[in-house]
Amino acid sequence: MNGNKIIISIGRQFGSGGRVVGMALAKALGFDYYDNELITLAAKEYGLDPEFFRKSDEKSDKSLFFQRVEAYFSGGGCWTNSCLSNDQLFQMQSDVIRRLAEEKSCVIVGRCSDYVLRDNPNCISIFLHSTDEDRILRIRKRMSDAASESDEKIVERMRMADKRRAGYYNFYSNKTWGESSTYTLSVDVSALGEEQTVEFILLFLRMRFNGKL
Repeated sequence: MNGNKIIISIGRQFGSGGRVVGMALAKALGFDYYDNELITLAAKEYGLDPEFFRKSDEKSDKSLFFQRVEAYFSGGGCWTNSCLSNDQLFQMQSDVIRRLAEEKSCVIVGRCSDYVLRDNPNCISIFLHSTDEDRILRIRKRMSDAASESDEKIVERMRMADKRRAGYYNFYSNKTWGESSTYTLSVDVSALGEEQTVEFILLFLRMRFNGKL
């Protein structure tokens, strides 16, 4: 590998266990892990309010953020923190992803990281999916506000989240979110469960990098 850093990019259906699997992979490999942490890093690097990154997180529309509309119309002008488009925020976050890939081996969840690092031969893209039944159970177990929701309500939440993630990914890349040919590896977490899925991916990675992990 000539000393190059290894990046594991994880795309995932909402409720498929992406965060749990990603964190477990990072721990097993001794890699750093980035998910929502990218928002904080990007905001800090550019001196922006993290809230603006959160509002555009994995969204593809080009709308501008005007939380301080009153200030704008009262003559305060267009504040930098208020008037950045999602495209600009995507570029900032992408710059942070590229920098991280140069500095360290890591696991990155979402944020179109596989596309951002498409020219990096040591970026392995993985898509995680699962059955609706397993996703419903996982969401109900891990999200307190969903504990008492009906299956139908949780499915609606799943569909909305997946639609948002697909729109973001398809908008910024030339690929199709969730399509197996888009990724190095596509895994059904329901087939093995979270722990065995981690072991399966680790085996794949060790074979891919000739046992050097």
